[in-house]
Amino acid sequence: MPHRRLAGRLILLVEDEPVIALDVEKALREAGARVVTAGYLESGLYTTVHPDLSAAVVDLHLGDGSGTMICRELQRLGVPFLIHTGYPHMLTAGEWPGTTVISKPAPTEQIVSTLAGMLD
Repeated sequence: MPHRRLAGRLILLVEDEPVIALDVEKALREAGARVVTAGYLESGLYTTVHPDLSAAVVDLHLGDGSGTMICRELQRLGVPFLIHTGYPHMLTAGEWPGTTVISKPAPTEQIVSTLAGMLD
């Protein structure tokens, strides 16, 4: 049985690529997390204000816009997040210097472990 380091935590997953979203969601659920998946900018922004939200995984390139608006809102609310993107790290370092960036493709275990470490 996979470790349950995210047991009971609500994680927002913002990802517009269905295969990636399914893989990451599955890994997060296996780690015990409750997951809300958003494939679009508007639904991602809407979910940032959920009172039980523990953390988020955000793709910066969404089909209908940039995930940076979601990251800004999470930062404003004090919700920890990591960026899961195919963009070079230098594009995120200026605005979020302390934020973890995981480059695509990445093992889902890396995402789970990173989130668990952020929430410990």
